[in-house]
Amino acid sequence: MSFSFEVNPRFLVDIRHEPKQILEPISGYEQEPLLSLEEACRPLENILGIELNLYITVAKLNSQEPEDRLTQDESASIYLYTMEWNETENSLYAILNQTFRTADRSKLRPWFKYLKLFFTAIFKLP
Repeated sequence: MSFSFEVNPRFLVDIRHEPKQILEPISGYEQEPLLSLEEACRPLENILGIELNLYITVAKLNSQEPEDRLTQDESASIYLYTMEWNETENSLYAILNQTFRTADRSKLRPWFKYLKLFFTAIFKLP
């Protein structure tokens, strides 16, 4: 019996950037209010650029009938994270993952509103 599978290059590219030290846990996002995707991403406009609004629209349009008790905004937050942008290194997931790896946890602060929405959605999944 032979097995065939494809390796997601995201996993291989990102591993070389993993920090060598143990980082502090991410905390503080839990106190943020639960907002729409547009509002949650507003603090990210300077980080992600003008393309962000286009990708938010695409994510919302592809999340109109979410499953697993997710709201449209929760589902769209996951969709937005998984989207490959025109330039991969500018994708939300690429920049967020890079920020997760920094020792300076204050750099995560602009992401807190989005993280509240994203993690709320993730924790609802079975």
